[in-house]
Formats: sequence, structure tokens, C-alpha cells
Amino acid sequence: MEVYVLDRNVGITPDQQETVERCLQFAFDRFSSQIRKIDVSVSDVNGPKGGDDLQCRIKIVLDGKGEIIVEGKGISVEAVVSEVADRAAMAVSRRLDRLRDSHGISMSGQ
Repeated sequence: MEVYVLDRNVGITPDQQETVERCLQFAFDRFSSQIRKIDVSVSDVNGPKGGDDLQCRIKIVLDGKGEIIVEGKGISVEAVVSEVADRAAMAVSRRLDRLRDSHGISMSGQ
């Protein structure tokens, strides 16, 4: 499972980068054999205006099972990534459950 974090004018610190990577590992570890790649983009959409201006977009590329994209906004890097990662993990779980139930695909490794 490859993880890429793209900082779009936010200025993610090394500590925040580490926190983001731990958060993603925690959220997606149980699906690691089914995920090819995770792309995370964090951008500052309002510039210096303030407010809930950080946008996080997580794109999960499943191994032969399509893509899932989840987005959200928040006030801090850690909070927005955590919230979007939790929602994305639920979406991955639902997708894999649906595939298993409708097609009899083996979900070994979970």
C-alpha cells in the first residue's frame, strides 16, 4: 500500500506529516492487502481569510476494485485528515462488503 501526501500551500510540518501517516495507517491497515495506493491532498482553499479553510481529499485505489474519493473541510491538518480518513475507511469497508456479497469475491487477508 503506497501512501502519497500532497501539501497544497498549507505548510505541513514534519510532525503533522508523521501524524497524517499514522492516521492513514490506522484507518487503512486492515485493508492494506486490498489497497494499491492512497493519495492525500491537503489544500488551503481560503488563503489567509481564516475559518474552516483546509480541504482534504483522499483517493483510494483498490486493487482491481476501482477507486474511492472522499473529501472534507476543517480547521487543522490533523483534524481534517482524521475525519476524512475515517469516512474513507468506512467507504472502503462498504465497497469490499458489497463486492464480497454480490460476487462471492474472497476477501482473504482481512
